[in-house]
Amino acid sequence: MITTDDALARVDRHFLGPPGKTMPFRPSYTAIYTGAAVFFTIFVVARALLHVPLGFQPLAIMLAATVVITSRITRYVTPDRPLRSVVKAAWNDLNAPRPPKPGQTFVVELYPMTCRSTDTTKEHS
Repeated sequence: MITTDDALARVDRHFLGPPGKTMPFRPSYTAIYTGAAVFFTIFVVARALLHVPLGFQPLAIMLAATVVITSRITRYVTPDRPLRSVVKAAWNDLNAPRPPKPGQTFVVELYPMTCRSTDTTKEHS
């Protein structure tokens, strides 16, 4: 009889909470680490780039955005598709070369152009 590795896929890698006090939901370890990384990224962007003040409402909005983004990311993560593969596939999809749209023109310059002033109001002496 041939055995499969289905038993390995059935092993739940979920955090159940402290002993004797289980949580009402079962977050996976991947979701916990992904959520922490997403929250850190949102926090840094909000505070450093957008200059969002530190308060209860901005932190609540950041936390809500973290939950939404993390749930969207972990929706595609399975034991057969680890997080690293999902991120790599998304990166490759975003950076893939695409043909130009019909009717769209583009210009390729081989040498950088120098800026020349055509201001004729100055007097040359």
